Amino acid sequence: MFKKILLILICIYSVNNFAFANVDTLFVKANEAYKSKEFNKAIDLYESILKEDFQSKELFYNLGNSYFKQDQLGKAVLYFEKALLLDPTDEDIQYNLELVKSFSKDEITVLPPFFLARWWGTLRGLASSTLWSIIALVIFWLGVAGIIVWLIAQEREKKKKGFLIGFLLISLSILPFLLAYDKFNLEKDSNMAIVLAKETALKSAPDIESTELLLIHEGTKLELLDEIGEWSKVRLQNGEQGWLPFSTF
Repeated sequence: MFKKILLILICIYSVNNFAFANVDTLFVKANEAYKSKEFNKAIDLYESILKEDFQSKELFYNLGNSYFKQDQLGKAVLYFEKALLLDPTDEDIQYNLELVKSFSKDEITVLPPFFLARWWGTLRGLASSTLWSIIALVIFWLGVAGIIVWLIAQEREKKKKGFLIGFLLISLSILPFLLAYDKFNLEKDSNMAIVLAKETALKSAPDIESTELLLIHEGTKLELLDEIGEWSKVRLQNGEQGWLPFSTF
């Protein structure tokens, strides 16, 4: 029985190693294609890595650069936004995202969020969900250590300090746990989208014959609110709402 389990584990390990080796090979080839200015080839190779269920800020960043070189601003913005979700502090990603946005034909004034939402978003954006999880766990286990001191210490002063420090740290760990949870949901199931069509009309209703509210262009960021059939209700960053077909983003 033990031998069978060991064999299964070895097989799983071997498959994982093969998968990562394949990703590394594709990534090297894609980078070489990019350096050779074969941007379409680079895009195909980077996209094939995505099909391997592999994600990283470097992959998204390189895809964004490749699409930008091909004047596909919508997809460039999309992948820079994805890279920024994984590492909000990366200045290269921030710079390139703003650079691509400067080419947008739409001048949309971003509505300032409620100050508490802005504070939470800024705090959440300081780290990835993985890093927030690590911070939360470190603080939590330090708190547990304090509680252990409280339980086993003989001196009254040590017991008091152990309890106070343990209680404060365990309570404090709740914040990074919440930030990790919120950031993970944002990374995995974001309700944001990017317009990929060169130009599309924002409609008043989910109907091709409905009133055209305004024209928007590739690279415009949207918040998805609802969906009916092949249409999605969206909100622009200036607060305007309307309907767009799924095929446009």
